[in-house]
Amino acid sequence: MLIIKSISALILFLLCSSLYANNLCQSGEVVAFSCDIRSKSVSVCVADEDNLVYRFGKMNATELTLHAPVFFSSTGYSGGGEGRLRFPNGRYDYVVYSGITNGEWLDKATGLREKVEFAGILVLKDKHLLSDLKCTAFDDKSFIHDIPQHKQEPFVHYD
Repeated sequence: MLIIKSISALILFLLCSSLYANNLCQSGEVVAFSCDIRSKSVSVCVADEDNLVYRFGKMNATELTLHAPVFFSSTGYSGGGEGRLRFPNGRYDYVVYSGITNGEWLDKATGLREKVEFAGILVLKDKHLLSDLKCTAFDDKSFIHDIPQHKQEPFVHYD
């Protein structure tokens, strides 16, 4: 009976730990952002008080890891705003973004509108947009958070 209880406890532990291990940050790092993009994940992790780590790939096969200081920009929108973290890599930039804005009217008489959240990665080459990979699911919060103190860089709109 003790063996069955021990095995059951081990299975429960393994199942629960995999439920909450959906980001690519390593032990000792703080998750600043994480989401799934189809079958892969992107995570931004706080490595120390001055640097972030960008990881993209699968839990057992990270495809791209970039270390960078905090390159943060933001802008305001009607009913919300957007924040971005930029990770340069030669001629390429990987820009993690998250934001919220007003959506459809829910009740015009009271001024109530739905809120629309969005997040993903902009992939740029020579400052030109190659791809906008949109998040499909979130491990935790759907916005950039807990980043170290930093100077803000100008917000750039990419088409």
